[in-house]
Amino acid sequence: MFHIFSNMILTFLMAIIWPIAGLLVTMLPYAKNNQRLRLWRMILMGVIYINLTIAGLWGALLIISYIQNDWLIIEGNIKGMVPVALTGYLPVVVFTLSRARRLGEANQEQLSAVTLAKTVDPLLVIPLYAAALASGINAFSNVVAQAVMPSLFEIVQRPFLLLLILVVPAFFIVRRYVVVLRRGLILHPFWKRLIKFAAMTAITAIVAVVIIVVHVLWGANLSKLPEATDMMNHHLIDEGGGTPTMMSVHQMRGHSNHSNMVEVAALTGDISDPADVTFELVAQRREITLASGAKIDAWTYNGEIAPELRVRYGDMVEVKLLNKDIDKGVTIHWHGYNVPNAMDGVPGMTQNVVKPGQSFTYKFRAMQDGTYWFHSHQQAAEQVRKGLFGSLIVEPRSGRIDEYDEQFTIINHNWETDQGKKIAFGTEDQMQFKQVEPGKMVNLKIINTQNISQKYLLQGVDYQITSIDGVRIHDPDLLSDDTAFRLASGGRYDIVFRMPDHPVKFKIGDYRESEDPGIVFYGDDDTSSLPKESSFKAESNLFDPTKYGKPIVNELTSATRFDREFTMILGNRMGFYNGQFNFLWTINGEVYPYIPTFVVQEGDRVKTTFVNRSLTEHPMHLHGHHMTVLKKNGKKVRTPWMTDTLNVYAGETYEVAFIADNPGMWMDHCHNLDHAATGMILHLMYDNIIPSYEVGTRSGNLPE
Repeated sequence: MFHIFSNMILTFLMAIIWPIAGLLVTMLPYAKNNQRLRLWRMILMGVIYINLTIAGLWGALLIISYIQNDWLIIEGNIKGMVPVALTGYLPVVVFTLSRARRLGEANQEQLSAVTLAKTVDPLLVIPLYAAALASGINAFSNVVAQAVMPSLFEIVQRPFLLLLILVVPAFFIVRRYVVVLRRGLILHPFWKRLIKFAAMTAITAIVAVVIIVVHVLWGANLSKLPEATDMMNHHLIDEGGGTPTMMSVHQMRGHSNHSNMVEVAALTGDISDPADVTFELVAQRREITLASGAKIDAWTYNGEIAPELRVRYGDMVEVKLLNKDIDKGVTIHWHGYNVPNAMDGVPGMTQNVVKPGQSFTYKFRAMQDGTYWFHSHQQAAEQVRKGLFGSLIVEPRSGRIDEYDEQFTIINHNWETDQGKKIAFGTEDQMQFKQVEPGKMVNLKIINTQNISQKYLLQGVDYQITSIDGVRIHDPDLLSDDTAFRLASGGRYDIVFRMPDHPVKFKIGDYRESEDPGIVFYGDDDTSSLPKESSFKAESNLFDPTKYGKPIVNELTSATRFDREFTMILGNRMGFYNGQFNFLWTINGEVYPYIPTFVVQEGDRVKTTFVNRSLTEHPMHLHGHHMTVLKKNGKKVRTPWMTDTLNVYAGETYEVAFIADNPGMWMDHCHNLDHAATGMILHLMYDNIIPSYEVGTRSGNLPE
């Protein structure tokens, strides 16, 4: 993160200071005498040296980043921004500095014709204009047009754009130089000079606008998503450097041999046994009132917020989904639960969307215990926000029942209400009070359904984090109550503590934010002494899963080579998505559906490297598999752990691995669902699988 923000600060500084140099050099011919010219020249030289010093620091930062093995984070800066910087800054060093040094004498005489000609020398002026433009383009690139793994065309494009925009001011500067050589500088009134400067600026702006308009029209048209496509339509695939897959062989031969292929719809798993437990979930609109009285126009399952489905390990589970009145259709995705592909609930990939009046039955055997959740994957950014989610709790198999006396499922959400945005645990957006007898073992199952990570405080007792994303932590350490923990969007933690003989306080958010919801656990029957609002102290530690408990040991943690290795560089830029102007979230510089599909074969050991060079965190969620975390920022983690939703902060890199043991077509996306809605999605595909459905407006299947 330091490198990302330092790079931004330095480029923005140059974007501010280089134009000052351009303004100063423009003023030189209008100096009243040589002494004034000398003063302006000294200021100009100072500004140039400041700029070059900042440029040197920026270059040193890139070199340090490279030495520290952060190539994937800085590759875009080096390839996308350094050529522009060199185009703008080198001419200043080569041409401008030497000419500026020779300007001005220590007398009060008016400028001679020779001196005037020197002040308007194109090789003095144009390089400074080029430097100002270059710094502006690079500052713009940092936020609006990040270069990620740029092609040769993209590398050349920006210096060419710089030179193209420079044509107009260069024409005016050369023309003025010729006039001065012929008959000297005519000192026009200020208003006339202002008009000439405005004309030059306007024409330059027109050229820039024409370039932008052409780029916008071209980009908007190219960004439109097809009305209908299946996930085999595009030819973009990435095999991770492994042995050729059936997909690449078929591409080379120009045909597919479907006799060796399996349709997604057939990947149901063995569901011949009768169901041990059945549920019915009805998707419907309903007005919900929070504890504070705030009202939500909610989309719900069974008319309630966050219904809980509780089953036991080994159960055959059957869930019938009916859509009562959600016009855009719904599905159920079992987040973190590695069901067979046909039961994964992604419209257009694993099923058709369930439209009003229709139903779909999910059936799978519960072979993972732990804390999970479910939500609609149809236009999920909107549908999850409105309430189409719930919890799935899978209790351990017989003989392995955890000795918890009290269990609480806490599923937090950020609601849009008639009183503004409200954070709540289900419908509880205020402090709750729950009585627990001292000495009892308490289990908190915490689920974060918000788009960004959330911080939590548990104070008044030491505690353990016993599982992450449904996977148990071996020998979890005892954490002091001044340790906060942060949970990724879509992530789950199981927290365990023994109830003491005094209150225990739990809340979401910062200790100073008294309006955030929380829970006070108390043991005394007398509640009159309990405060209506509980104060919290600032944490001194933040939970770090890279060094907690006993490390996971599996064939991935000991692997010295992998069958396939993929890289996902997470970035951002302004642009068009489906014809609309948006802030885009990219993977390897592209947005869905232009990101190559990762293709694997069953049984492969697959490694993925996440590199976040964007401006914010990304909770990366792989469907159908759990990832084993191996490295963070290039170093092996002390305690590898398994997760299905890994939060990658700005500037961080992670190496994770998984076994390709669940055939199908799977989404791999950012679980900040707003990011997924504008492009941060790719697909993992087993090479012997073919689609059964189509995505697009024609079918109404709109996954995100």
